Amino acid sequence: MDWKSVTIPNGSRLFKVHNFTFMYKGTTFLLEVDEFRDGTFSGHGENSTDRSSVVESVSGKTLKECLDALIVKVEGRS
Repeated sequence: MDWKSVTIPNGSRLFKVHNFTFMYKGTTFLLEVDEFRDGTFSGHGENSTDRSSVVESVSGKTLKECLDALIVKVEGRS
């Protein structure tokens, strides 16, 4: 099924969520990339044990581009 072809009511939004667990230097991060119907992507994340420790939002043209940008942000914390 092509989820982008589903009919949705005016004023609503439908997007696909991609969830990832990324372990880096003993710390686990939960990363989420949202795929929108128009083909754009945005992502954000958080430390799995400290919800106040967030990974800043990124955007991109592909899922890979967003995921790569999130990983770079996590790497930049050390």
